[in-house]
Amino acid sequence: MSDYIPLIPYQFEHLPNEILLEIFDYIRLNDLIRAFYNLNNRFNSILFSSNIHLRILYPNDIEENNINQKILVDFIINQRFISRLQLTHNKAIPDQKFINLSHIRSLILDTPTLTLIEQITPEKLPRLEYLRIGYISAKISLTKLHHDVFSNAFPLLRKCSLNNITDNNLWTGSPSIRSLGIWSDNPRIVVERILFGLINLIFLHVFLTWQEKSAILDKKIIQQHSNLKYLKLYLNGLWTLDKLDSLLAYTPTVINLSLYSSYFDLHMRDFQWNFQELAYIFLCRLPNLFHFDCELILKKFKSFDFNQISSLHSCFHRIQYEIYSDDDLYIRIFTK
Repeated sequence: MSDYIPLIPYQFEHLPNEILLEIFDYIRLNDLIRAFYNLNNRFNSILFSSNIHLRILYPNDIEENNINQKILVDFIINQRFISRLQLTHNKAIPDQKFINLSHIRSLILDTPTLTLIEQITPEKLPRLEYLRIGYISAKISLTKLHHDVFSNAFPLLRKCSLNNITDNNLWTGSPSIRSLGIWSDNPRIVVERILFGLINLIFLHVFLTWQEKSAILDKKIIQQHSNLKYLKLYLNGLWTLDKLDSLLAYTPTVINLSLYSSYFDLHMRDFQWNFQELAYIFLCRLPNLFHFDCELILKKFKSFDFNQISSLHSCFHRIQYEIYSDDDLYIRIFTK
């Protein structure tokens, strides 16, 4: 018998509707219209199907399109099933008559203003699953939004990226959230409010500044989190290994940990990382840890042999080091 299998040509337009719908889900609206609108009756019917969840980059897709603007606007108004909205400017959210916000599942505000943030309400966005607020909002008060997000006002919300977590208001918790990215200068709030309120949290990405010189977290604040698996920490300010130890005491289920510090943070630049002590902390606090990443800048010192790092913990085998500064004073410790 011959093993020859003839090649059967398969054109894009012959793909099943289900596959086309999946592909269209990843294409920006302007590109989608330009490529497929009015190509034939089948593609038109798919584009106007309630099963497709379109993405619009607003107002860029309206202002910078290379096709007839009236066609694009008419299409958006007739479609009304756009589920992913990204605002690239600090303008108001499009009017409800233009885009049916009740279908929005993903909202990204690149340059948010207080006026924009005040429009993010459960009434306007009842199906919201993903929310990302640009880092420029770090100086904007998000108290009301924090209360809504962390008190389950968006019951379908699974992933969000926020900033400026500093208030001490009580939250009732949001069991639907699985992934969270935040900035905060109060580690106690991260433990008391975030870990306590998000009982099903799996991914936590934190830019965390420690402002106090001596205080470590009280081990009796709350019970340990039982679901967190992935923890990424950007360390700023007056951190010590004791403070890191006090934080990790609340996350014993972490299996993947990342630690980062910056050369431009004077406090962290002078921080002396003792990897022998760090390995002991990991063994005590993170018994399930099997993957560790880092990007750390520290002063070069003669009392430690960097070649011994990999032998201190099973997760240190990927750690490398190199001279970081021209004056030969700083070392970069990193993993690829």
